[in-house]
Amino acid sequence: MTMTGSPAVPDGVLWLTWVRDRLAHVLEHCNTDEPSGTWTGLACADHGLALGADVDTAAMRQLSARGQLADLIWEAPADLTAEHGQLFRAAIQAYHAGQAEAAGQLWDKARAVWSRAWAANLAALELMQDAGLTRFSPVKPQRWVVASFEHHCGPHGLLSPHVHNIVFLNLTDQASAARPGSRSSRRMR
Repeated sequence: MTMTGSPAVPDGVLWLTWVRDRLAHVLEHCNTDEPSGTWTGLACADHGLALGADVDTAAMRQLSARGQLADLIWEAPADLTAEHGQLFRAAIQAYHAGQAEAAGQLWDKARAVWSRAWAANLAALELMQDAGLTRFSPVKPQRWVVASFEHHCGPHGLLSPHVHNIVFLNLTDQASAARPGSRSSRRMR
């Protein structure tokens, strides 16, 4: 699914795959060459998982043992990938040249670019939960438990920066129309 930019729909490509390797494709990079994951799904708090907190891999493995997993992979658009890559390479070059201040400024810029990518990924997740996927649950809109993992490069097939969003299908809930502050409740007014 290609997503086009607008206030409601972020740029990027969203891929849906089924996890068949018991999370090895994510866990082998987590806290090694990529950052730890982040709990991002709207139903995380319902299951004792703090939204925005680092993913505890032991808890994730325990949750994954209970049912089927989907991997919604959000891939950054070409312009963001190019900008992020240029800043990333320039920061490394400045660091190796002994220019610590310049390297720090470039890292800050690269992080700012990635924050736009992260925001687009989260917007894509919210859009998909609002739309609901019948393969996940017959109810719509939905609330998911999601563990999101940033991958800034990809020896595993995707060369662009991307985010693996692991969805625990057995924990999919129906979104409550009365949930204060939700997009669904705002639409009903």
